[in-house]
Amino acid sequence: MNILIKKTNRKKTIAIQINEGLVIVSAPKTISKTEIDSFIQKKLPWIKKKLQIQSEKIIPERKKYLNGEYFLFMEKKLKLNITSIKGERSCINDCEIKIVLKKNDTNNSSKIKIELEKIYKKYAFQILKEKTFSIAGSLNVNPKRIKVRSYKRRWGSCSHDKNISYNWKLIMAPEKIINYVIVHELCHLIHFNHSRDFWNSVSDILPDYKSSKEWLKLNQDLFNW
Repeated sequence: MNILIKKTNRKKTIAIQINEGLVIVSAPKTISKTEIDSFIQKKLPWIKKKLQIQSEKIIPERKKYLNGEYFLFMEKKLKLNITSIKGERSCINDCEIKIVLKKNDTNNSSKIKIELEKIYKKYAFQILKEKTFSIAGSLNVNPKRIKVRSYKRRWGSCSHDKNISYNWKLIMAPEKIINYVIVHELCHLIHFNHSRDFWNSVSDILPDYKSSKEWLKLNQDLFNW
């Protein structure tokens, strides 16, 4: 564990920050090394958890939309198979993402991207809708409609009329993260805010929701094609 201790007159108490695997401890100049070490020991479980979450950060790759390139789907890396075989349809299975285009379009990155997003949205809607209504039963809530949209910096939203919308790119994330976003939006049907009661409702279903929340914050650029 890499620990950097900074002493400053600007601090009145000890503070810990985790930045790219480095543990930065800021402390007042008047505090002894023994006190700092004791504080670090008390915070060790929290530090290890933060380091673990940050170690899972995935470095995004700029996509070229080429045959054989890998794309994320529910955390799995699936190979892109671009074909022009008549009678076949674009689909996603356990092994690959198959994109069916006209023969003249199989090397057109713009056309490939459009078809890829189209098939992702189709599967995202199916999976997120099924998961949402399944989890809704455990919360005793009844969402009205489920939609998928294109958001830049948002993973989901819940309207006053009980419609829930998700960012279609969420389907690339691990299932744990997907479930967190679904629970988050469903809990807005109970508390239409981010109050303590709201987070308590989330915690009742997902006691470890904070790690998922932080994972999304760290990896928010992962799904930008």
